[in-house]
Amino acid sequence: MFKRVMVVFVLFGNANLSDVSFYEVLGITKHSTTQEIRQAYKKLAIKYHPDKNQDDSVQEKFLKITEAYETLKDAQKRRMYDTFGVHQPNSRHHDYRSQKEYNNMFYNGLYHEDPFVDTVSGKEFYNYLSDGFHFINFYSPFCPPCQNLADHWKKLAEVYKGIVKVGAVNCKYHNSFCYNSMSIGSYPSLLFYPNGKKGNYIYYRGAHTFKALEDFVLSYIDKSNYVPTLTYLRGLDKPMAYVLGRNRIDHDALTRLAYHLNGLVALAVIEDDNIRSELTNNEYTTVVYRFRKTVKEITSTEEKEILSEVIEALPTIEPVDPEKFKDIRNQLRTGYQNAWVLYFSKKDDDKLLLYQMRMKFPVLHFGEIDCDAWPHLCLSLQVDATPAWALLKPGGAYQKASRSADLKTFLRVAPLATKLHSLAPSAIKTLHEDVGTWVVLVVPYKASWDTIAEAFTRASLHFLNSENISFGIITCCEKTARYCREVSSNSPVMFVQTGNKRDMYSGRIDEHQIVDFIQLIKDSADLELTEEQALAILDPSREEAWLVAYLPPGHEDLKHVWRLVANKLRPLQFVRAGVLQCARGAGGFCANVRAPTARLYPIASGQHYSVSLQHLNEAPYILEWALDHIDDSVQKLNWNSFSKRVIAEELQPSSGKKPWLVYFHSPRCYRCYEMYADFAIAGILLNSAVNLGKVNCLNERGVCQHEHITSYPSLRLYLNRNNHQRFSSVISIHVQDYASLLKHIKAHLMNYDERLLAGIEVKSRHDEL
Repeated sequence: MFKRVMVVFVLFGNANLSDVSFYEVLGITKHSTTQEIRQAYKKLAIKYHPDKNQDDSVQEKFLKITEAYETLKDAQKRRMYDTFGVHQPNSRHHDYRSQKEYNNMFYNGLYHEDPFVDTVSGKEFYNYLSDGFHFINFYSPFCPPCQNLADHWKKLAEVYKGIVKVGAVNCKYHNSFCYNSMSIGSYPSLLFYPNGKKGNYIYYRGAHTFKALEDFVLSYIDKSNYVPTLTYLRGLDKPMAYVLGRNRIDHDALTRLAYHLNGLVALAVIEDDNIRSELTNNEYTTVVYRFRKTVKEITSTEEKEILSEVIEALPTIEPVDPEKFKDIRNQLRTGYQNAWVLYFSKKDDDKLLLYQMRMKFPVLHFGEIDCDAWPHLCLSLQVDATPAWALLKPGGAYQKASRSADLKTFLRVAPLATKLHSLAPSAIKTLHEDVGTWVVLVVPYKASWDTIAEAFTRASLHFLNSENISFGIITCCEKTARYCREVSSNSPVMFVQTGNKRDMYSGRIDEHQIVDFIQLIKDSADLELTEEQALAILDPSREEAWLVAYLPPGHEDLKHVWRLVANKLRPLQFVRAGVLQCARGAGGFCANVRAPTARLYPIASGQHYSVSLQHLNEAPYILEWALDHIDDSVQKLNWNSFSKRVIAEELQPSSGKKPWLVYFHSPRCYRCYEMYADFAIAGILLNSAVNLGKVNCLNERGVCQHEHITSYPSLRLYLNRNNHQRFSSVISIHVQDYASLLKHIKAHLMNYDERLLAGIEVKSRHDEL
């Protein structure tokens, strides 16, 4: 398997992609089956997917891989390719004027520049879902029905802006997510989420026209909104908008108005001529707004104009000028606990959302900053376009919201994140001067980051009580783009910086993974080795086993992998892990480090074991290799050894035999590799109380079928007959973290024969980690 991968690397590194065949691109032969083609594509797509690699050359490789796969997986296209080659008659993409146009369609999809449809990636999909209605279009840009739907989908998004979040996922680009995660089997597939992320979706199966889509959406909005017909005028204790006759405004528009104004203004219809005459004598008036002493007559029949005029009539939001801003911040710095929401606006900006948010969050204070009147204040607060939102939090921290943030989530979570600040772009150059640790999200000019912001903000909440750690968000505009380009050219990045040391985050956009990354860096402060320390480890009189990674320049990403390895091995007190990160041009010991390599140095031994980290570059695989050399007590079992050592008790009963703990796995099961370290560590900490074995169910199918193994990994404890039990027994144990495994196994051993645990603490400190 490794030889085949190496051939592909050489091709990509030394050949022009346009000069190699599709078979060579995928690392297969002309005799490969469709299944082999699919497997080869899947491996390469994972490695070169643009979600993981922002480099243009890598994205070109991914496009070529996909092009090769699309051609070879189809029997007819494959025959044509084998006959005519890449430039065959009626060649690929004949519907597109150029390769560049095809590339744009592939990468950008059908909705890339649409201001109303949210383009959603597989990576950010689950963060995109929030409260309220969501309608998602899973499509391929090359699918004719998808192209026919596009204009209708864009119109739906525009008309129902603020009511339904209308999104689109390009499944040609995010193929794995659509197929594997969402089980999308045809395009377009339209999924409606009536309760956002809190509930299941509904598969839309109606016509692909704006009217059919609108009727579907309205059926859900009608359920939550009711516009009554009044036969009397209500009091002025709450804002009222009286519609003078149902025929004055389109029914669908009236439904949308009621949804937008829900909680702000009570909407009602007046049919009675006598009541209408009490409200107005103007026959052209369509809506009368009344609240306390304010009365406003609206003559327009256009939905947007009516909504705008009603909003203008609502009580004003408190204005904030530079002096007021200083006063608010001083109050928050001296103990005031209620956060302030700042809305930045200019003339004619829509304020509907401002009033909706004030109604939903009555505990928060709301203020409006007029950027026409106070442009310098807006610029100092990094607001270069309106409308915009920000928070002043207890303690004085200032945080700006992303342009397309889900405001309900932002205003619910961000006030609690008192250690999170919006930083000026120039801070990138000065962070190393600060004492303590900064966790920073950097957003280049024009990059989308609203789905990242929530996970990053929630991650900061885990460190509210941690001293010397702060969180910052740096967003660049056109004028400050040069600062962000020092870190990333086109996509948001996260890093942890302590002094001059900067560690980049490359994991998924997930709150808990971000927290784990930060915690790993905090816990791994002693992981990095100097050349002197690395040389000292070579001394055979060492009293600890050492697992060391030697990394040449350009392999900084493996440092985080090594943190995961070191963290997993932490319960084994006799094992230490370290990493020697060599700088470019370094001499001495580092001059000999030309490829990333791991070495295991056993206790009191002059020998060591080595493995290349170019092949073994993920933590589960490294841990399996290391643990097999750290402790050799896990025995590989086949049918012969399993029957003689593990289950022979039924044939030759004896006393005093130790139980067996057996791990059943498959080399095709990634979860098996992930959990093997926990099994092995638990076994080592049991200190020979049991025999340890593992069975490869791919090679030893007879053993696994005999033991009724139906899922991987599976763990079984085999207890022989003894003075306490008349019959042998087999106990299935749920495979989980090592501490939980120890707890459950010890409980069974105590009931079976407590002498087996002699010298082992029934509850060690590791159980409490």
